[in-house]
Amino acid sequence: MKYLLTLSSVLLLIASPVHAQLYKWVDEQGKVHYSDQPPSGKAKSESTLDIPSQPGAAGSPDSGKSWQEKELEFQKRKTSAAEAEAKKQKAEQETQTKRENCEKAKLNLSQLESVNLVYTYDEKAGRITMNEAQRAEAIEKARKSVAEWCN
Repeated sequence: MKYLLTLSSVLLLIASPVHAQLYKWVDEQGKVHYSDQPPSGKAKSESTLDIPSQPGAAGSPDSGKSWQEKELEFQKRKTSAAEAEAKKQKAEQETQTKRENCEKAKLNLSQLESVNLVYTYDEKAGRITMNEAQRAEAIEKARKSVAEWCN
């Protein structure tokens, strides 16, 4: 536990200089130097560059906005991303349902076309054999179902 506390303290101390100045100067030999400390001795030219504390903070289009406006924009982006994800999942679910219904319709059609005696079940009479007209009607319905689900 002590080790973790010490490590986090050291990391905080390392991260503390978040806003610094950068100095640029040219020495007597004409060599350009960059440093966080001002030049010592004689320098031909000196300029100071301001380093922002956050990347993209200076000159970014959001720099004039308050944190409430930024939070509102973030929530809008988050909501639209969630809506897009829900829409994508719904489309995938519909595609999966359509694929399953297509397979069932094809299986039903192949069974109706391959067997001469087709049975249906009635609550009172039990198993009933379809006549040719009923079978042809069932095949036509199965073909329409295949056409509906498999295109």
